[in-house]
Amino acid sequence: MTQRSFKAAGLAFGVTSTLAFAAPALAQQDTQAMQRQLDALRAQVERMEQQLEAQQSAPAASDSQDVAQTRELAEENRSLLESIQNSQISGTLQLNASYNDWDQANKDKAGDMNFGKFVLALNGEHGNFLYGFDYRFYDGYQFLKSGWMGYQASENDTVKVGLVQTPFGNMDYGYLGWYGTLPYLSGFNDNQNAGIKWDHTQGAWDTSLAFFKSDQLGDGNEHYGANPIGNAPVDDNGNIVPGNQGNTAENQLAGRVAYTFGQGTDYTTEINVSAKGGQLYNNYTGDSGNNWQAALGLNGSYGNWYTLLQATAYEYDAENPDSSETGISDDVMQVGAFNFNYLIPAEGQMYSASLAYSMNVDWGDIDNLYFYNDFSYISPNGDYSPSGDGGDVDNPMLNDLGMKVTAGPYYAWFSVIANKNALGYFGSPTDGNWHTSVQSNFGFNF
Repeated sequence: MTQRSFKAAGLAFGVTSTLAFAAPALAQQDTQAMQRQLDALRAQVERMEQQLEAQQSAPAASDSQDVAQTRELAEENRSLLESIQNSQISGTLQLNASYNDWDQANKDKAGDMNFGKFVLALNGEHGNFLYGFDYRFYDGYQFLKSGWMGYQASENDTVKVGLVQTPFGNMDYGYLGWYGTLPYLSGFNDNQNAGIKWDHTQGAWDTSLAFFKSDQLGDGNEHYGANPIGNAPVDDNGNIVPGNQGNTAENQLAGRVAYTFGQGTDYTTEINVSAKGGQLYNNYTGDSGNNWQAALGLNGSYGNWYTLLQATAYEYDAENPDSSETGISDDVMQVGAFNFNYLIPAEGQMYSASLAYSMNVDWGDIDNLYFYNDFSYISPNGDYSPSGDGGDVDNPMLNDLGMKVTAGPYYAWFSVIANKNALGYFGSPTDGNWHTSVQSNFGFNF
């Protein structure tokens, strides 16, 4: 019995080590190497089964215990092997090149090239149990984009717990290009929150309900989706460090209902309605305000053409410290993502429209060309100043025009991004003038 236990433990440790150390290894070996490991494990299980058959045909009664032990060991490791085969490890390595018309040094050098990102993801299932994990590395910071455990309660119902995508607006991204839209940059599309979510599918209907205990895992800005920044630094005398509002979204409820016309065909139109709201706690004052947001969206897929339309209304009613302490007007809400803080109007409406065309080609190794345009617009209720000084600027606008070229696992995005007062993202001035950034991203998926 001791010998069987050591054999099982050894094989199980070898299998689980394949998962535990897959992250760094994948940077040096491809999926064929992973397949060779799985084939080796499968061969080991087959050898155990052959040994079992030989022992079963042996006449000695004293071997009966070894036969049972070998059978149990083979069954345990076959189950473990099947679980690994149902897991999918994937990732992305990407470089970025940019040219910004507002940056004189950048212009003098004809642009810059930098590390873009490295993504490592794991998704899988074991029976009715599901799991997903996405971790990202950027230049100087890293974070967990999403990480959840799920259960397939029925054919139509799934429950997920952890850092999951918020059911709001057009899913999954809310835009069709590379850069994104103003609703995405404000946290109203493709946002991840910490809590529990229930998804139900019934024919053409899709319904999701969620409760989020907190907006993110922590109060900083090193995360994927934009959320209010709860970080509340003070100096040695206990005074507020200017430039920080200290709000965090807590105890949020979210719901989304969608109906798809033409379900199961190549020409579909999804209409969706969603809402979210809850507590807005201020770490400086210790008081709670509230926030709410609602959206109406359309997601169309018509052969090779795709379109997204979304209208979003929202309000942040925060219990901020006096603006003389924070240096930030109550007319704005401080949010953050990707290690960057910025200010959006505290109340208003946002509109976005996207159009894309996908064309399969046979140009050597190039197999697809994808063209897109994302336009978005913010209409604040009252004054809005991206600097937070209580002033007012023209309504923010953002447009991303570009294409994507795909060749097997390799890809390249080419975007021309024009903006006017668009939240100061990527350092663009908010001076009432139009500014342009040309972005190229090259990478591969594995």
